[in-house]
Amino acid sequence: MLAGNWRMVTAINLRESADLDAVLPAWKRLADHSLGPAGLNAPELVMPLLRGLPGAELAVVKQGNDLLFALPIKKRRFMPGLFTNWMTPLTIMGEPHLDREFPEAGLTSFINNLKSPILLHSLKVNGSFWNLLARQDAQVSILSSWQRAALSLTGTYETWAESNFGAKRRKEYRRLANRLSEMGRFESLNLEVGRDCSPWVDDLLALEAAGWKGRRGTAIAKDAALQAAFRESCQFLAAAGKLRFWKLALDGKTIAVTYAIVEGNQAWLHKIAYDEAYAKFSPGVLLVLYATERLFAENGIAFVDSCAIPGHPMIENIWRDRIKVSDVMIAPNSIGVKRFAFTLKVEKMRRAARVLARDAYNALRGRKRS
Repeated sequence: MLAGNWRMVTAINLRESADLDAVLPAWKRLADHSLGPAGLNAPELVMPLLRGLPGAELAVVKQGNDLLFALPIKKRRFMPGLFTNWMTPLTIMGEPHLDREFPEAGLTSFINNLKSPILLHSLKVNGSFWNLLARQDAQVSILSSWQRAALSLTGTYETWAESNFGAKRRKEYRRLANRLSEMGRFESLNLEVGRDCSPWVDDLLALEAAGWKGRRGTAIAKDAALQAAFRESCQFLAAAGKLRFWKLALDGKTIAVTYAIVEGNQAWLHKIAYDEAYAKFSPGVLLVLYATERLFAENGIAFVDSCAIPGHPMIENIWRDRIKVSDVMIAPNSIGVKRFAFTLKVEKMRRAARVLARDAYNALRGRKRS
C-alpha cells in the first residue's frame, strides 16, 4: 500500500530496546500529529514500561523515517491465537496513535499484517478511531460496551458546580473543607510547570500502598519494576507538559493525591489515593472537585475521561457526563471466518468464567466490587 503515493508503507513489531529507542522520536512526532489523542498510550508513558516490563512489543506502521501507526500490544498468555493492546495497571485502553494525514494507510497496514485476531479494549465509541475502524474491510466484532464517568469542560467551574449540585450538597462540601481547616493548615495544591514531580509521585505511591490496594497487593509500589517504570514515565510526561498533579495537604502532610495525563484537547484522570484516616471528610471527593476547578481554569482541554469502572460510586456522583466505550475484536479477512468466530467464542467464555470466579471470590471474602 502507498500513502501519499510516494513511499512504501511497512508494518512491523518492535521489542528490542535499541529498536524502541530508535523509533521514539518518530513516535513522539506521531502523537503530536495524531488523528485523535491517545494519552494512555502516550510514548512518554509507555516507553519506560516497554523497557522495564516483559512480554510486550510496539506495533508500528512505518513510512520512511515517519510512523503512521503505533500501539503497544501483547500476545495473550493462555490463548496464543489472540493479541490484545497491552494491558497494565497504567495502560488500559486500545486507542492507537494514527497519522491524521494518512489514517487509512496506517490502520489498514496494521490490520493486514496481523497473523492472529487482536482485542482492543475500551475504544471510545464514535471517536475518530472508532469511525475509521468501521470503514475497514476486515472482521470486526464488539464483545462488550459500557459507559463511564467523564467531564465536558464547557463554561465555567462555578456554572458547572451550580448546575451539577444542589445548594445543600454544595454546602456539605464546604462544611467538609472547613472541618479539615479547623484541624490545621489545609491546602489544595497543584504541580507547577517545571517543578520536580518526584515528591508528588512519592506521595501517590505511599498513600496507595497504605490503603486498600496495598492490602490487596495491587498497589503500584508492590511491583518494583512497575514502580520504577512509573516514576520514569512521570518524569517524561512532566517534561513533555503532559502531566498534571493535584493534592490536598494538612499541615504539610499529603492526605489525598491524584494525577491526569493530557494529550491534545483531552485528559485522562488516572490514579487517586487518600489517607484513610481522613475518610470521614471525603478527601477523595474534595480532591476531585479541586482538580475539576483546575481543569476548568486550563485552556485547551475540552474533555476528561475518568478511566473509572462503570457505576463507580464516587466519580459518577460528581462527573455527570458519560463516555461510551467498547471492547472490540478485529482480524484481517486473510484469517478465516471460522477461526475468527472460534476465537471470539473462546474469549466470551473466558470472560463469563472470570466474572463468576471473581464474584464468588468477592462473596467469600465479603468484598464489594471496586
